[in-house]
Amino acid sequence: MTTPPVENLPANPTIPLTPELRAAYQALYDKIQAAIDSTMDLATVEALNAWQPEVEQVLTQDDEYKLSQDTAIFEALQKQINYTNAGLKVLRAQISSIASHLALAGDIIGGIDKVLSFFPGP
Repeated sequence: MTTPPVENLPANPTIPLTPELRAAYQALYDKIQAAIDSTMDLATVEALNAWQPEVEQVLTQDDEYKLSQDTAIFEALQKQINYTNAGLKVLRAQISSIASHLALAGDIIGGIDKVLSFFPGP
């Protein structure tokens, strides 16, 4: 897995996540899981398996921060969000290139676009 570039993403996402952004990450996670369960295309499964845990990590770290309000967790969550969002851009491109093999591609891309819409920029 290549490390996605994070220089085009905002340095300070809202933490803890807004309810809308959290819901977008959760919906994306669920869509990725549904796609993994329904496809037999190896390239698609590999791409989805690479980024589903990263989306889950954003949700987990958001929960941890809400419970503790710890500065280190805040910084870790901020870094995780930026890394995950950059990776979601990579995943979006991968899915677009193999979309003909994945009926749920539009649904997943829509979920990615929903998450990334909270982060304006290129």
